[in-house]
Amino acid sequence: MSKPDPSSPYQMIVEGPDDKHTIIHLLKRHGYNWEDSTTTRPYIHEAKGVARLLHKPSITSALKSYRRLALVFDADGVLANRWHQLKDILEGEGLSLPATPEPDGAILPGLLPESRLGVWVMPDNAQPGRIEEFVEKLVPPNDGIWAHARKTTAEALSQGARLRQQDHVKGALYAWLAWQEDPGVRLGIALTNQVLRHDSPEAQRFVAWFHRCFS
Repeated sequence: MSKPDPSSPYQMIVEGPDDKHTIIHLLKRHGYNWEDSTTTRPYIHEAKGVARLLHKPSITSALKSYRRLALVFDADGVLANRWHQLKDILEGEGLSLPATPEPDGAILPGLLPESRLGVWVMPDNAQPGRIEEFVEKLVPPNDGIWAHARKTTAEALSQGARLRQQDHVKGALYAWLAWQEDPGVRLGIALTNQVLRHDSPEAQRFVAWFHRCFS
């Protein structure tokens, strides 16, 4: 039993540690065994930000090095901007990304023979946002404390809180986590502890995309 090795021919590149550990623990909840050394498992690399993740030389090098490659990055404010940035990079390598993101995540042939490239734009390949908007959908439905966290965060903003407006969901999510039995755990641990559920439609689509990419 061992974790995926950095030299694995299967690689996933994400922006940072919250993305990495959310994905690891979400897949665990869906039965994926990251420590099964009898299978080829993807190593998840943290790019340390979207600018480094979408760095053309880095993507080109990865496409020429790995049999399976997945890119997971945030849409942030305008999804189309990030998508077209990646599309331009891939077209320079002779790869054709769809004109717009696909709801179930994009899968296309890579540069190496029989290789594969997957692309998922957080939160759901359709809306602006980040990993926190993806995780928001994993809060149990009808959770009254979540509604209170959203309201309290909005009130704090109106009273001069220094939280940026675009970080409203992130602020509310961590406030909600602070009020759990084990307060303040990170997103991945909240998944493991089943504070968060694992079966939102977005999560199920992500897991299916993961398996299509790395099969």
